[in-house]
Amino acid sequence: MPAEYDLEVLSNNRLTPNMRRIVLQGPELAGFPADQEGGYVKLLFDPAEEGGKPTLRSYTIRAFDAAQQELMLEFVDHGDGGPASAWASRARPGDPITIRGPGEPKLAAPDADWFLLAGDMSALPGLAVNLERLPKNAQGYALIEVLSEADRQAIDHPEGVELRWLVNPDTERPNALLNERVRALPWLPGTPYPWFAGEFSTMRSMRRYFRDESGIDKHAMYCSCYWKMGDTDEGMKRAKKLDPEA
Repeated sequence: MPAEYDLEVLSNNRLTPNMRRIVLQGPELAGFPADQEGGYVKLLFDPAEEGGKPTLRSYTIRAFDAAQQELMLEFVDHGDGGPASAWASRARPGDPITIRGPGEPKLAAPDADWFLLAGDMSALPGLAVNLERLPKNAQGYALIEVLSEADRQAIDHPEGVELRWLVNPDTERPNALLNERVRALPWLPGTPYPWFAGEFSTMRSMRRYFRDESGIDKHAMYCSCYWKMGDTDEGMKRAKKLDPEA
């Protein structure tokens, strides 16, 4: 059973028009393991009925300060569309929250010949951690799809990794923008480490491209979905389990 930590909100700030940065704190973080940036924690939200199971939602660890006992998470601002986004939009300093974890960090292999990182805003915290932790001499590309030009962030990354921002304000209808831009990239010499996270259907297309069309071993890449268009978090998880190519 993963460890649980009873924490409280330290701050809740709008990082960009569609992204919130929430910092949690608490003395129980004295027992939180170090170097888990890029991993995840599950936030526990109270059930509607007494005695029911809590609702869990997973979020990437953007940063952890052991000395200050502070854990930083970032949320795409969906308004009140779900339990996590509703909580994030209303959370105030001092509000309690329980987290469970951490889960294993999802980091690109540092010894790859080059890197191909891509994802939408749901993956932006994980992409940022990866970019910050790549070797200084790393080569490759990072493609990040955001909802508006103002959602771009300043992210430290190696000079040899070309960072491209793609703007797609409509996430309610299927589109192939990110998929097409990744497939159009010219490959560099050697074998890349592909890292992709985002919407379910785009993830499936990216997985086929990396694994089946480009011959990348499934153990030498990270390809995951963080949400599914038109479905709940629970529906997305069911779709992942039923995915015959997983």
